Amino acid sequence: MKKISGRGLIEGNVKAEAIVSSQPFGFFGGVDPATGIVIDKRHELYGQSIKGKVFVYPEGRGSTVGAAIILELTRTGCAPAAIVNAKIETITAAGGLMAKKFYNKDIPMVDRLTENPVTAIKTGDIVGVNGSTGEVRVF
Repeated sequence: MKKISGRGLIEGNVKAEAIVSSQPFGFFGGVDPATGIVIDKRHELYGQSIKGKVFVYPEGRGSTVGAAIILELTRTGCAPAAIVNAKIETITAAGGLMAKKFYNKDIPMVDRLTENPVTAIKTGDIVGVNGSTGEVRVF
């Protein structure tokens, strides 16, 4: 097991399979909120699901509507289990806060890790994310 320290942004504690992208990601126009499937045809994860996974990518890109998309993913049960970024954007963090406020659902979020999460974590790894402490464990 590998432990990586970071900054916890949105609390919660989960353990799930990772899906990793080396590309920035925008939730608005990037994912179908009814299914959790990536719909951005230009993105390397096109056609794959982020539902219930630890979603690892460098940083967000895109619209302020992204927070509302995270909220809708939560409502439909298709949200990622956690989000790990090299540097999280405010829009993504706001989506996590709204998921907790509106649906009492934790989507732990961590950034500023001591290792680049995009290279330290591989798709298919089982990853534990503690959004309170900022600790990420790769099993």
